[in-house]
Amino acid sequence: MSFFQPLGSSKVSYDDYISSVLAGDVSQQYLGVSALKNSDVLTATSIIAGDIARFPLLKKDITGDIIHDEDINYLLNVKSTNNASARTWKFAMAVNAILTGNSFSRILRDPKTGQALQFQFYRPSETTVEETDNHEIIYTFTDTLTAKQVKCFAHDVIHWKFFSHDTILGRSPLLSLGDEIDLQKGGINTLIKFFKDGFSSGILTMKGAQLSGEARQRARQDFEKMREGSVGGSPLVFDSTMEYTPLEIDTNVLQLITSNNFSTAQIAKALRVPSYKLGVNSPNQSVAQLMEDYVTNDLPFYFDAITSELGLKTLNDKDRRLYHIEFDTRSVTGRNVDEIVKLVNNQILTPNQGLVELGKQKSTDPNMDRYQSSLNYVFLDKKEEYQDKVGIKGKGGEVNAKEDKS
Repeated sequence: MSFFQPLGSSKVSYDDYISSVLAGDVSQQYLGVSALKNSDVLTATSIIAGDIARFPLLKKDITGDIIHDEDINYLLNVKSTNNASARTWKFAMAVNAILTGNSFSRILRDPKTGQALQFQFYRPSETTVEETDNHEIIYTFTDTLTAKQVKCFAHDVIHWKFFSHDTILGRSPLLSLGDEIDLQKGGINTLIKFFKDGFSSGILTMKGAQLSGEARQRARQDFEKMREGSVGGSPLVFDSTMEYTPLEIDTNVLQLITSNNFSTAQIAKALRVPSYKLGVNSPNQSVAQLMEDYVTNDLPFYFDAITSELGLKTLNDKDRRLYHIEFDTRSVTGRNVDEIVKLVNNQILTPNQGLVELGKQKSTDPNMDRYQSSLNYVFLDKKEEYQDKVGIKGKGGEVNAKEDKS
């Protein structure tokens, strides 16, 4: 029986340890909640988690029609845990999955029907994952307040992992950003030191003196002590035996530090967030185009991992063959009214399908499920009957000629 580390422990997994050794760094300073000290990581994480939380989840059948399930809607879009809304639960789950690679919630089920009623959120530090000799996965949750432990099999646990190489545990993308965040942190520290000192370093010359190492050290300490009290342009006092020559720093170096967006762009790339959202110039596209591309091509990396897990754990075996869970992104990617009207008028969609595209409830009128055609958009299967009744089945010229003779 093999055990995995609790994800909140100070020890790294074997794979991550090997990666860290090869990279020359075994620290975890950029993992977990501590990574939010970096503003770019905080922004990117907030954007992704916010989008996961704001788009509602729908239940659909295999043809793509929306199934109105009050229980699923309440659990996934209204109230997910005993003390948190669905929005808060999804946001917290997404944040932990990004920062640590994993997020967990226990499923509380109806004892009679087995239906999922509620989730119970646990931090990664409160969770231990165990693989048995039979390759079954067992989750052990430890409440930090009561020290009470609960063991659950995989089918009773919602486990979000966006990147996994063993199907059991996830891996945080932040593990690949150590060098980039280090580079960014070094540049910021340089700026802080420059503005904190008030001016650049320099050379202090003691005229006519030949100083030992101890004397030079003492002179340096005395000078630094004198500088500590100088603020806002207050003068530094020297005697005739001392001469100070400041070392000039090219301001282009400072400009390079402040304008360097390499680390920010790498963070955006690793987390699959548009660079413009982190303040980096993007290609010549409108914000609407960039946003639609982000929702269409980048967010599915996160959405698919979430919806497949929710569908597997909240639907029973019979329902899983008929239905699936999906994010509703029509508020961003949906067609406008004019486009839908054209699709309905050109027999691509039925009127009811057009209502669904707009996010509206289907009409109960059975005619709304029939395709419309031209001739003032009569129904397609009634077109010939309509033509026969009005006497215009033949060519327009022939009909007019007959009418003139009569």
